[in-house]
Amino acid sequence: MPKRTPSPALQSRGTPSIQRILDAAASLFGTEGYRGASMTAVAEAAGVSKGLLHYHFRGKEHLLFEAQRATYRRIHEHFQARFNQGERGIDTALEALDALWQAVHEMRTWAPFMMETMSLASQNERVLQLAQNFLDESTALLESGAIHVFKDEQARLIATPRRVARVVRACIQGLVVELSLARTEEDLRHVQEIYEDMRNMFEHSVLSSTGQSATPRAVDSMELAARTLEENAS
Repeated sequence: MPKRTPSPALQSRGTPSIQRILDAAASLFGTEGYRGASMTAVAEAAGVSKGLLHYHFRGKEHLLFEAQRATYRRIHEHFQARFNQGERGIDTALEALDALWQAVHEMRTWAPFMMETMSLASQNERVLQLAQNFLDESTALLESGAIHVFKDEQARLIATPRRVARVVRACIQGLVVELSLARTEEDLRHVQEIYEDMRNMFEHSVLSSTGQSATPRAVDSMELAARTLEENAS
């Protein structure tokens, strides 16, 4: 019987068995590493037969790619849902930021898997491309959101919407690293504190109180902070 790839509609909506497989794969890839996790172990963890697993996924690499896509899709869907409400202003921006963080936090068991994909990106061109696509799409979504919610206040933005988006994306990426290292409830509380501090700084600095955009030096400092966070996450 020919093996087939899940259709885009099936991937986006999911079926119980496919979702269990993707969840199990992400969990095992995160805890055991890509090389340490077997297709047999994934099937057992998902509660499906190996035949069903191989019917939907050609092999372990294919499963890795689909689990990676599913992770990124979930995060983006949570973020987009908030901006579909069409409201504007700093309060809406903060609510969207909270929604994004909630999505990431709810998927914290997938954080080690995301770290594993970052590690594999240096060895696998396909994994690298998917990761880069995710970063580009994340930046584009955040930029679109910033343009919308600050439409009436863009002159006061501390940087261009795209540069604000890159900084926020890099901060969230850094928080994923923190989540992947968290082992106890106290660790999780510390990560939550980091997010709240980041949120507070965003609230009080994203808009200039003088009505003027940030100086080039201030913007460059933000860019440097974003690059540093990205390097620490890789």
